[in-house]
Amino acid sequence: MSNSDNDKKIIEELQRKCARLQTEIDAIKIEQTNYLQNISHQLVAPLNAIKWHIENLTSGRMTNVDRAKKVMRSVYSQSTIAVHLAKNFALMSNLEADHALTALKEPLQAVSLCALAINLADDFQPLGWDKEIHIAVEKTNLDAAPDVLAMKPLISQVFSNIIENAVKYSSNGSTVFVRGRHDLSQDSVDVSIISRGIPLPTNVTEVFERGYRSENAKNKYPAGTGFGLYIAKRIVDIHQGSIKAQMISRDEAMFTVSLSVRGLEGKARIRDPKNRSSH
Repeated sequence: MSNSDNDKKIIEELQRKCARLQTEIDAIKIEQTNYLQNISHQLVAPLNAIKWHIENLTSGRMTNVDRAKKVMRSVYSQSTIAVHLAKNFALMSNLEADHALTALKEPLQAVSLCALAINLADDFQPLGWDKEIHIAVEKTNLDAAPDVLAMKPLISQVFSNIIENAVKYSSNGSTVFVRGRHDLSQDSVDVSIISRGIPLPTNVTEVFERGYRSENAKNKYPAGTGFGLYIAKRIVDIHQGSIKAQMISRDEAMFTVSLSVRGLEGKARIRDPKNRSSH
């Protein structure tokens, strides 16, 4: 083979590689554009609702006290959604940039999963008011469970994402149950969130894939990112715990998060317990 033929083959191979790289770059650009549009769309909706409610409250048109209270509850609900979305988008950005999430690793602290569940139930209860959905934390066994060593802001986001989904996709007038227990054999605390609504896919592991949304979910709640459960699983993995989803009846889904009580001890600096807060 002559040098010219060899050079020609090398050039052709480089051209193919360049074409593949360009295709990948174009796909990434499209994904980034869609991601930013999704962020904008998701955040603008609750912010516009808050703006509209505040305008009504300050204009003097809202003279009925009960109506004003309902509007304020809606403002609280929409602001909860906006804050929750912002946290998820921030986490997604860090996950894409740092697959180990080291940038978000904080000192471990002892976390009461019962207190955390109660606070989050209070936070997300306004989302269920219009559909008469109630969030019930069954404290009997969960309150007796020991604290777990965890990065509290991240673990809080795990349960926020699961509870928010449970409320969004539950049937009107149903109850979302949060219950847990201390598994002595594994020295872990297992927390389950149970809701009645649209079914999970046959292959339940799909719900933890990045961007996954079932057709049922899209029909029930068109606006959504498919990031929540993906983020939840990544955070639980970082804590060396487990998260699973299952259907326990025809229309009843259960998500269970298991976290070791002291499995991470010695793997990160432990925060002074005097600085603990319940939320």
